[in-house]
Amino acid sequence: MNLLTSKASKRRTRPGGTSLRTGATLIGALASGAVVARFLPIDPNSQELAESYLAPFSGNHLLGTDVLGRDLLVWCAYGVATSLTVALAVVFISALLGVLIGAYAAYTGGWVDAVLMRLVDLQLAVPPLLIFLAASMVIQPSYTTMVVLLSSVGWVPYARLVRANVLVDRERGYVAAARLAGTRRIGILFGHLIPAAGTPIIVYASLHVGFVVLSESALSFLGLGFQPPTASLGYMISQGRDQLVGAWWIATVPGLVIILLVVSANLIGDGLRDRFHLDSGGLT
Repeated sequence: MNLLTSKASKRRTRPGGTSLRTGATLIGALASGAVVARFLPIDPNSQELAESYLAPFSGNHLLGTDVLGRDLLVWCAYGVATSLTVALAVVFISALLGVLIGAYAAYTGGWVDAVLMRLVDLQLAVPPLLIFLAASMVIQPSYTTMVVLLSSVGWVPYARLVRANVLVDRERGYVAAARLAGTRRIGILFGHLIPAAGTPIIVYASLHVGFVVLSESALSFLGLGFQPPTASLGYMISQGRDQLVGAWWIATVPGLVIILLVVSANLIGDGLRDRFHLDSGGLT
């Protein structure tokens, strides 16, 4: 009995457990709703002009309808799928590029490190919105272009984070022992240095998901991202921004969904940070 009580007490007191469970539950519920909506015979772009501007809990529309009579619950479910698809793809590509560039620059050093870090500085010097505005003039919004654009500015924090970790770890004894044992450079990078930076990378990636969700929504709100027939939460907010008094739910409902997505991602990131005892200052 005492052993069971001790194990239960340890589970309750594990750092970050509450944040992790809350964040995972929130994002799991939103993702489940998005998946279920995909299997139902409903179209987020279906317009019923006779049912436009219906308030929440009116008729068959739990969250109301917009100016064209589109069901907000269905639209938000598809919008969650759009946001999470883009966020996961951007985080994966950004992490892959940033880790490879940061690790190679730190371990190689010399002019290679100098050139790659100046590339990072150049990337930081150009506002992302300027890049998105310029790109919107020559390319059409799509999943591919959105992922490429957001990844083009998302890899930099990963590179800086991994570089800082590798600069410290490359001088440690186990790396020197690997060199003396004849391990090749690529083996040391992928076998020792990059795995050693895995924890801060995972924590930052979880926080990066919320940032990408906000970015995708902001671009769609400004007309630079997804437009119908692709469902986007940011686009729906833009449709209701001039009707906050008479039809507040058109902008408020998708806005609340975005908040839930970002908060859940941040809770998971905070929970992982607490679980691994990381300093938040080292993740930026």
